[in-house]
Amino acid sequence: MNNSKSVSQRGLSGVESLLALVVSALLAAQALPAMQQLKQRKAVELRAQALMTDLKQARSESVMAAAQYHIRFRQMPGGSCYVLHSGRPNDCSCDESGQAMCIGEAQVLRHEWLPSSTRITIRANVGTMSFNARQGAVTSTGSIDITEASGLGIRHIVSIAGRVRSCALSSGIGNLPACA
Repeated sequence: MNNSKSVSQRGLSGVESLLALVVSALLAAQALPAMQQLKQRKAVELRAQALMTDLKQARSESVMAAAQYHIRFRQMPGGSCYVLHSGRPNDCSCDESGQAMCIGEAQVLRHEWLPSSTRITIRANVGTMSFNARQGAVTSTGSIDITEASGLGIRHIVSIAGRVRSCALSSGIGNLPACA
C-alpha cells in the first residue's frame, strides 16, 4: 500500500534558500563598516603606541648616555616620518622616499616612515624635540597627532619634563580621555 500523504518532505525550497541568502547579505553589509572602523582604530592605536615607546626611549637614552637625543618630524607629499637620533638637533631627517639620513657623527636610533598609502599621518607642532641629558627634560615641548584619513586620531603631549600623556582626538579610541 502506497500512502504518499504520510511521507513528509525535507529540505528548503528555492524561495526559502534565496530568503536566507538575502538575510545573510544584509547582515554582512551591516557588519562591514564596523569591521573597517575597527581596523582603522587599531592601526591608529598601534602607531600611537609605537611613537609613545620611541618618545620614552629618547628620554631614557638621553639620561642613560648622558647625551642629548632628538626626535625630528617631517611631513612630505609622499608621507610623514620621524627620526630618533643622536648628534645635533638637525643632523638627521627623512628624505622624500622616507629613508633616514644623517650628517656628521649623528646616528639613527629609530626611524618610522608612514607613506600616504597607509592613510595614517604623524604631525607635530614642532620640528624637533631634544631630550636633555640631566633629567630627560625636553626642549621644544609640543604635541604630536597620529590621525587616520577618516578622522580617528590620538594626540601625544610632551611636557617640559619629557613626560608624555595621550588623549583621543575622536571618540572610540581606547580608554583615552578626549582632548580639550
